[in-house]
Amino acid sequence: MLKEGGDMAEVLSDYHWASYGFGLSARIRRLRHMRGLSQTRLAELSGLSRSVISNLERNYYSGERSADPTLSTLYKIAFGLHVPPAVLLPAVDQIVEEICPTEFCDGTVPAMAVEWPTRPEDTARFHDDYIYEGKLGQAPRFCQEQPG
Repeated sequence: MLKEGGDMAEVLSDYHWASYGFGLSARIRRLRHMRGLSQTRLAELSGLSRSVISNLERNYYSGERSADPTLSTLYKIAFGLHVPPAVLLPAVDQIVEEICPTEFCDGTVPAMAVEWPTRPEDTARFHDDYIYEGKLGQAPRFCQEQPG
C-alpha cells in the first residue's frame, strides 16, 4: 500500500517500471521505422533532441534508471509520428500490472482499443519529400504503397 507522502516507486519496483519503459521504447522505434524516419528526423519533427529519442528507444535515463518521459515529450513524439498519443503507451487499455504485458514482439503495428489505425495513412510511410524536407508543424505527406 502507498504511504501518505510516498511515491509509486514504493508500489512497483524499478524492474516493473522498466518493463513498461521497454514497451514504450519498442513502440517508438517500431512506429519510427514504420514512418521511415531516422532518430534525427523524428527529433526534428517532434521538436526534441536526437538524444531524447535515442534514450527513449533504449529505455535509458541515467545509470540504473529506465526512461521516464514527461507527458509533453510523449505528445511531441506522437505529433512527430502523426499518431494518437495513446498508441505510444504500452497496455494503455489495461489495468496497470506489476509487469507490462508483452505485446507486438512480432513486429506488427500495435492495434489499439482506441480504434487506431482507422485510415490507410495511419500506418503509411511518410513520403520521402516530407521525411527529408518537412517542417515542424507541417501536415505530413504519405506514400501511396504500403510497406511490404
